[in-house]
Amino acid sequence: MDTKNFKNLCDRLLKKYGFKKKKTMYYKDSNDGIRCGVYLQRSYYGKVYYFNYYYFLDNSDVKVFPQYFEADVYGRITVLSKIKENNSYYQTELIEYELYEEKELEEYLEKGIQDEILLPVKKGRQVIYDMVKSGICIIYKFRSKEEEEVMQKLYDFKTGEGQKS
Repeated sequence: MDTKNFKNLCDRLLKKYGFKKKKTMYYKDSNDGIRCGVYLQRSYYGKVYYFNYYYFLDNSDVKVFPQYFEADVYGRITVLSKIKENNSYYQTELIEYELYEEKELEEYLEKGIQDEILLPVKKGRQVIYDMVKSGICIIYKFRSKEEEEVMQKLYDFKTGEGQKS
């Protein structure tokens, strides 16, 4: 699969699930104020892409499409490697698209979109909180105070429930 086919595959899958492209990112909104963004990041070290996804928790202005560095939480879809390490294949964030058949890669990406990216859009902030706690996603902030603020947006520690927007 070449770069053009890989990008077309990603575009088709994201649009299939209701994402709309604005500039270099794809966006989809939830019912409770979460905006999800997807960005295909090209590696500088070869013909490799990362399938990054982001959650913006304060999406009060539907006309504003934030950039990835403004996200509260982010993660990456993983695929099964095509290269063996210690005699076995492994999950990797590096998508070496030239090594895959389109149908094979489509299955991995579709599973990631359904099981990781869309789950919080459908079920809310509690899912993102759980994903952060389990290490699937990370807080996209650099100081501990910011991390606490993001966690407060996700979870009400008094009631033990996920926050509403």
